[in-house]
Amino acid sequence: MKIRNIIAALMILYSGLFLSAEAYPPEGWSSDLLSAIRESEESGKDILLNFTGSDWCVWCHRLMDEIFETEEFLSYAEENLILVFLDYPKGIKLSEETQKQNQLMMSLFGVQGFPSIWLMDSEQVPVLQTGYQQGGASAFIQTLEQKRIVLDESKRKEFQSIVRNGIKDNLGSW
Repeated sequence: MKIRNIIAALMILYSGLFLSAEAYPPEGWSSDLLSAIRESEESGKDILLNFTGSDWCVWCHRLMDEIFETEEFLSYAEENLILVFLDYPKGIKLSEETQKQNQLMMSLFGVQGFPSIWLMDSEQVPVLQTGYQQGGASAFIQTLEQKRIVLDESKRKEFQSIVRNGIKDNLGSW
């Protein structure tokens, strides 16, 4: 049991070295949801929400290393996605505003474990939920492209209303 505690402490220390204030959030990711929504509406790109425990979650690290930091994914993301980093760290101090935003999004999307990935279209309609999966960037991109939920118009409006109103009521307009 003591070895586990030592390993866990070392992992937190190790990940903290790479997530310093200057490199937070990771390059290419935004922690500002409202800005990401504006950019998505202007560009028509989907928003990928990465609910993560950046300094303690082993599967989150694997997802980052095996998929999100690969050239294949980064190239795909540049063309198709706005990347939002919603972090729930144990050893990194986030601003109160960021903590509030992240807790709201966790509640709105019913996130109960990490990593949890949600894809929203440019109208803030959730179209896919996934997490870590084996197979690397190609398999992950294929999931994003082929496993979207297709909602009828009334369900689209219902989900859009829940997300938009939840965000506007708690974070403000974009």
